[in-house]
Amino acid sequence: MSHSRKTRRSALAVASVAVASVSLAGCPREDGCDEVVGHACVMVGTGELALGPDGLPARETDLYWAFDMEYAPDGTPYFIDWNNHLVRRINADGTVETLIGDFVGDGPPDMSDLTTGAPGLTVSLNHPTDIQFDDDGLMYLMAWHNHKIRTYDVSADSVHVLCGRGAGYAGDNATDLNALRFNQPKALVRASDGTFYVLDQRNFLIRRLAPDGMITTIAGTPPMPGTMPMPGYEGDGGPALMARFRFEAGGNPEPSGGLALDEASGILYVADGLNYRIRAIDLATGTIESVVGTGTNGNTGDGGPGASATISHVRDMEIGPDGRLYFADTENHVIRAWDPATDVVERVAGTGTMGAGAEGQLATATDLNRPFGVAFAPDGDLIVADTLNSRFLRIAR
Repeated sequence: MSHSRKTRRSALAVASVAVASVSLAGCPREDGCDEVVGHACVMVGTGELALGPDGLPARETDLYWAFDMEYAPDGTPYFIDWNNHLVRRINADGTVETLIGDFVGDGPPDMSDLTTGAPGLTVSLNHPTDIQFDDDGLMYLMAWHNHKIRTYDVSADSVHVLCGRGAGYAGDNATDLNALRFNQPKALVRASDGTFYVLDQRNFLIRRLAPDGMITTIAGTPPMPGTMPMPGYEGDGGPALMARFRFEAGGNPEPSGGLALDEASGILYVADGLNYRIRAIDLATGTIESVVGTGTNGNTGDGGPGASATISHVRDMEIGPDGRLYFADTENHVIRAWDPATDVVERVAGTGTMGAGAEGQLATATDLNRPFGVAFAPDGDLIVADTLNSRFLRIAR
């Protein structure tokens, strides 16, 4: 996967064939999705890999890889235009507006996001990967390649760095968030009490950021001083702090792994990407277990138990309104759901064949191309980041 808009011209030539079958017809709703349950329609994006100008209707706006979408408390959808390094939203009139981003980089030229705050359009980002909101509408943004968590006050148009000061690992620090180090933190989830959980990708750790600012590791084996973090697979059935994970690493990895929080059951789910498993951390006992995946890369097991299914690098997860765990099975080009009550896995979108399916048909008959994200609209519709097709799909439910 390319990580720069400088490659747009060559990438666009390749993509032009892949998206040729995408049709924008047949979806009469203003948000781009019809009302036929189970059908998938384009919500944002044209399928072209480019930077579409602000002010156009969402379905006429070019993106360069759809990545993540999150709804603010007022119901406004915000999304990450990943390879354009932008955070954008869909306004009430159906047009797209950019809120944060000024090409690729790390903050404004005067670094004011470290102090007084900076207007969003002055803040350069380097491949943001996750958005969360608190109850008051404050945005929390995972700036993945910047190794930071930023906040954005939408009403004041002000970006601040909450924590993170460059790549690395400096241990947990309970008193000074400025000293905290992440190494490409990929995923962020928020509990109702204001606690955040962070997937620290290249440190192979899951960390907790408490409302009082205390940071603690809750899963994974922290590296010894002077040593490199080490991936692996171990720990099921025991303390999560003795577990090992395997996410993409190396000099220029892709975003890897994902998190989902089921507060009702007290379970934090971790997509352990290159171990081809989804694992569950019991936050009360601190233990970890695998719940989906055999550890073998594959695409089998729909209709059966999670432990018998094979998956291929899950990169995002979300608890659905029905209580199921929905996950983007990226390299299988599908969205699947696992029901913890019945222990059954089901394919809910995608055919398993890489492509760009025409919209307006059943989601399970619509080809996808490496979907990286899943989300839910306030009305319960499923949102799919059909990433390499540079579009968000909305599936009526």
